[in-house]
Amino acid sequence: MGDLLQEAVTEAANEWGPNKLSRAERDAIDEALKQGEYWLARLLEREARGRYVQLKVKTQFEHLYDFSLSKGVDVVDPANGRKYEILSGTASNMARHGRRMAGEFFRMLIF
Repeated sequence: MGDLLQEAVTEAANEWGPNKLSRAERDAIDEALKQGEYWLARLLEREARGRYVQLKVKTQFEHLYDFSLSKGVDVVDPANGRKYEILSGTASNMARHGRRMAGEFFRMLIF
């Protein structure tokens, strides 16, 4: 089942584009750009992409898995207890997740 989740994560990430931003996300990015905070604008865009991917996968699989997108691991398979984390494959994001969840054993679903 992990491979199926990985496929869905990759597909959702490939679907994402700036047209998927909410009005609030677009406004926050525009404000960061206006202030010359280009790094912040890029971070806000990456976070929006991550939320899009997580919600898309949750909608597709919530009948099979337990989702908790705001704390701990993102996905738990209730049949076997396996845990999955949906994340971008940037070095900083992987390191942050590794530190935050050092005591957890989980499969990374990277986009």
